[in-house]
Amino acid sequence: ALWACKLASFLFFRALQTKRDGRLEDTLATTSGQVGFWTISFLWGWVVSLPHTLAAMVPVSERAPFGPVHIAGLVLFAAGFFVESAADWQKWTFKANAANRDRFCDVGVWRLCQHPNWFGNLLLWSGIFVLNVPTLAAIGPATMLGPLRIPAWLGAGTRLLTAAVSPLFLLALFSGQANGTPPLNKGYDMTLAKFGGDLAWQAYNAKTPVLLPS
Repeated sequence: ALWACKLASFLFFRALQTKRDGRLEDTLATTSGQVGFWTISFLWGWVVSLPHTLAAMVPVSERAPFGPVHIAGLVLFAAGFFVESAADWQKWTFKANAANRDRFCDVGVWRLCQHPNWFGNLLLWSGIFVLNVPTLAAIGPATMLGPLRIPAWLGAGTRLLTAAVSPLFLLALFSGQANGTPPLNKGYDMTLAKFGGDLAWQAYNAKTPVLLPS
């Protein structure tokens, strides 16, 4: 809820200031585009929330006490929250400066990788996954599925593997967007069209990691 309120507030503020979002104008211009956009958004939210919703199915009596793994998850979440917030704020203030008109953003966390906001988002949701791992891995009594007896370890393993889809989905999605893989490449195409002839951007694009800092 904290992350959602922060990001939604920033995007709403940005929309009020810029009056447009070139990445979505064509998509939201048609009814089919809007239906597709909101359907994908719903599925996105459902997939990334899997670690928490699956963990919520585990009885409280079977959950591990708060410990080091939970702390590691919270640290990852906090780091992702900070990186994503810093990336959005630094790019906004960079573009708000008239001296930076027609320049690409390469300040602050944007020196670490070309898409630090996406990297922060990936860290954040990976933290949510790690935070829930002890509960997802909890082995309680065997359960019955009709006439079948489901071993407890199988239930825990299934929960873990299913929940891992969340960070893996985001890694695949952001990698596709960052590397310009169709049909996720509109943002990349816009950047290439705007800065492709800029020698400074070519150097930045060549030496700066796309998504994962190294």
